[in-house]
Amino acid sequence: MRWLNAGYIEHYVCENCHGIHFSELQALDGMLESRLFVEHEGSILTSEIEVRPTALLAIMADLTRLNMNYPSLKIFVDIVDDNLPRLIVADYLHTQAGIDQAQFLWIVQHALIATQQLLLEIAELGFLMLEDEPEKPFVAVH
Repeated sequence: MRWLNAGYIEHYVCENCHGIHFSELQALDGMLESRLFVEHEGSILTSEIEVRPTALLAIMADLTRLNMNYPSLKIFVDIVDDNLPRLIVADYLHTQAGIDQAQFLWIVQHALIATQQLLLEIAELGFLMLEDEPEKPFVAVH
């Protein structure tokens, strides 16, 4: 957390998940959560973007291209029973062999910028489920 402070990356610790949440990224429309989990052998940065159910097929078709355009990120779709579909964006940082502050900040800042660019691209494509629009029921086509 000292390194995040040194890099002027706004964050807070969540009492529920014990993750370090990134305030600036979470404030963006469509972003549900963006956080860093520090583990024994590494750190994982994950973000969750809520997407329209009607865009699910198009997003699934576009996943390969998105993963190629953002090579440092792992992008996949998560669908859980009663929730709207989410695009999960992750970056993993191996730290067991050691890392210095400059390396850590560069990697985290790069991941945050790439995630923000991905969010903007998803919004331009019309895939985001924005807060100010009403939820439309999802109708399965057989």
